[in-house]
Amino acid sequence: MSNERLDPQRQYVIGTAGHIDHGKTALVKALTGVDTDRLPEEKARGITINLGFAHLSENVTIIDVPGHERLIKNMVAGVSTIDLVLFVVAADDGVMPQTREHLDIVNLLQIHHGIFVITKIDLVDEEWLQLVEDEIRSLLEHTPLKQSPILRTSTLTGEGIEEVRQTLLSTLQQIPPRQDLEVFRMPIDRVFSSHGFGTVVTGTVLSGKLKVGDAVEIQPAGISTRVRGLQTHEHEVVEVKVGFRAAVNLAGVEVSEIERGMVLAQPNLYQPVHRMNVSMSLLPSSPIPLKNNQRVRVHLHTVETFARVIIPHAPLMNPGESGYVQFRLEEPVHAAYQDRFIIRQYSPQRTIGGGVVLQVNPSPYRKRFFSEIRKTLQRLESDNPQDKILGAFDVRTAKPLSLWQIKTATNIALQELQQSIKQMVAAGELLADSVSGKAVYFSQEQIEHVLERIETHLTLYHQQYPGRSGLGEVELVSRLEKLFPGEAIRKALQVGVQKKRLILERKNYRLSTFTPALSGRDSEVYTQLEALYREARFAPPTVKEVMSQLNISQKNFKELIKLLREDGKLIYVDENLYYHASAIEEIKTLLKEHFQQKEGISVAEFKELTGTTRKHSIPLLEYLDRNGFTRREGDLRKVGENLQTS
Repeated sequence: MSNERLDPQRQYVIGTAGHIDHGKTALVKALTGVDTDRLPEEKARGITINLGFAHLSENVTIIDVPGHERLIKNMVAGVSTIDLVLFVVAADDGVMPQTREHLDIVNLLQIHHGIFVITKIDLVDEEWLQLVEDEIRSLLEHTPLKQSPILRTSTLTGEGIEEVRQTLLSTLQQIPPRQDLEVFRMPIDRVFSSHGFGTVVTGTVLSGKLKVGDAVEIQPAGISTRVRGLQTHEHEVVEVKVGFRAAVNLAGVEVSEIERGMVLAQPNLYQPVHRMNVSMSLLPSSPIPLKNNQRVRVHLHTVETFARVIIPHAPLMNPGESGYVQFRLEEPVHAAYQDRFIIRQYSPQRTIGGGVVLQVNPSPYRKRFFSEIRKTLQRLESDNPQDKILGAFDVRTAKPLSLWQIKTATNIALQELQQSIKQMVAAGELLADSVSGKAVYFSQEQIEHVLERIETHLTLYHQQYPGRSGLGEVELVSRLEKLFPGEAIRKALQVGVQKKRLILERKNYRLSTFTPALSGRDSEVYTQLEALYREARFAPPTVKEVMSQLNISQKNFKELIKLLREDGKLIYVDENLYYHASAIEEIKTLLKEHFQQKEGISVAEFKELTGTTRKHSIPLLEYLDRNGFTRREGDLRKVGENLQTS
């Protein structure tokens, strides 16, 4: 098998794994000629501490990872984005603790292609070699790597090295291309400054494409930057794509601002992640059960962080069990749908499980919502695209999603996603809307949830104020916006009217089952109030005078005045004076007639026109000015634009 048979348009990444001092770095050097122990400390101690990189060919990279138990976070960072694992077991040691732990990690990350190499065969006899090979076969028996080839090598004599090289190339040729999720992301595994270029980051492109000149975002820091240059396999290029090893030269950002564990991503799509809902399994070999609220180490791509585990369905998860849990992260990270992770015991450090991210930044777990949350997560695990789309929407928060937000929440191919959304809108499962001029979608379940809360709120309101016609949109949004976005409330009101569950009348919403009705005494006072103001015409009594005259409380007065205003029968002029609507119309008619004869009107003329004193005429004129029926010029009022058109 020669390298020419590999797809020249693809790149391949191999990651090493295995116990400390089993010969991973020596094997990589024998295969590539590159010593990946590049740090002075690594040279002095003879072990790999950080990630090392070497090229097997023009389009094949080998990432050499440390085997020491205390450096597992570096090992996970190295193998989280590989196509194939090169697993090393020393002939003189056989299977060791880190051999088993590395294999657990590889299986949890769902790396299904591997080659096992027994190194240092010059140190043992054939009988011992066969025992080691049998031990490896037994270890792989119930794993996805069961059929992996097991080869024998000696870097000292060179035996088996060429067979390993050819087997690697042969196996890579059989691995299907990675699925391109169309959104650019690249976990950062190295950061350095290059003389004459500035800040450079390296990593393996998880999805999407990146071109020179593109804007990018560094998550979770939220740093915006631009691509000045790109290299892959030490060659300058104008574009890198999914599966490529890339060195990205970034503009306007310092090395000190970036660290391994951050992710280079397409701008304006991702937010720092503080919580994650995940599906996870605890290893059968885990030495401990996982308890609710337990602190664990979470390894995701190239980052290690700490989190509390919330187990909603039980007080603990036993070894070998699986389920949905929530991670409450101590520091924000970048994470997205279908990202795989490893969890390790806080202390002593040992790998205990892993799984896949289903939701980022969901609502905090509450026990009473578990059945609803489980339904959402089951949808996100479904193979049905429309189920996944519905799972992307958080019913409880009712936040709308744009097309690209649905895309990143489901990883559905864009063309298929657009077609599914179109079908779901036609079926009423999704509702299209516009927020700040941008197209967004709600799920029908979200809007139903909001509408039910509106109906509950209106039921209580109607009980408290049986005479009122309901609540306006602004007031309803104000009362419910702590629970839901304003756009969700407005959409639910619209749907409620369409479904005839709500009635919109004079800009107020009420339940369709409710008819405003005052009690006998309130109805009587309502009639008395209207008659009093109608008969008073241009000189109504003050608020205090009305309350005294009708012997009603301030609370009762305010309630009935509100109803009279909503019914269009009373007009507010100032805090002490209300006028009957017919009186205001009559005044407007008198003013029209006056302005047909004269260009302006003085306060004295207005008093004479209306037969009022200064007590009423000044507040009236100020009301007319505010509402555009008159406009003040010095000591005169002239015709206002609303009087001309009224």
